[in-house]
Amino acid sequence: MSKRYQRTSKRQRYRRTVARFMSHELPTISEQKQKLYRPTIGQVEFYYRLLNHLIFRDQLTRPALVIRRLHSAWGLCVGRGDLSCEIHLTDRFYCKQWFLLVLAHEMCHQYQWEVLGRERVNQGRYPIMSHGPTFFLFRDKLKQFGIPLKTAVRTHRWFRHQDFFKA
Repeated sequence: MSKRYQRTSKRQRYRRTVARFMSHELPTISEQKQKLYRPTIGQVEFYYRLLNHLIFRDQLTRPALVIRRLHSAWGLCVGRGDLSCEIHLTDRFYCKQWFLLVLAHEMCHQYQWEVLGRERVNQGRYPIMSHGPTFFLFRDKLKQFGIPLKTAVRTHRWFRHQDFFKA
């Protein structure tokens, strides 16, 4: 291992990894429709750890990560009564960047449920997962890595613009 690599912090290496991932050239539109990106559970766990460290400062506990066929959504965060949750992701995405965008979106919901949910329970209120103001707490941090935080990504707009910030 080179000395230069040893001197860089874990955080800097993670930053470079996410930046490289989001800056990959997008496949052509026909490739996106024909050769879908299929993440493995290992890739999901790896990028979950990266985003948890970079964006959420390791506040999230690793949930059950499930890859399965979803028909009505790209991902789901399912909260449980003990303030833990599961993250379900679809088994196919149009490109790698789309996968990371959905994972970050579901992690924001996990933050609402686990971290902010504890505060709400202590106040005598129910924990919530929504697309309200608390959902967008990490919008600026995610934007630094080229990951837009949106409530939904419209497929028809994606294929017209090929830009996550317009889709």
